[in-house]
Amino acid sequence: MITWGLWYWPTGLIITSLIFLPAEIFALVTNSLNTLSDYSYYELHMQTATGHITNLHTVAWWGSLLAWVLFFLVITGHIWLRNPS
Repeated sequence: MITWGLWYWPTGLIITSLIFLPAEIFALVTNSLNTLSDYSYYELHMQTATGHITNLHTVAWWGSLLAWVLFFLVITGHIWLRNPS
């Protein structure tokens, strides 16, 4: 049986990647201050690591890192480690 979830998520991820990645790669190659990460640093008033990591990062930086790690682990587990029935 085919459900919307079998085509919805891969299609959405492919479209999002095709829209987002070329612009981000171009920005990284031409001007690193024009990237989404640099914009996030500016908006959240985060500092980049230039010294000891625990002294230079804000709560927002650690929160975004934790959210990214949790997202990565959940998506990885959901896609590759699920029990097929």
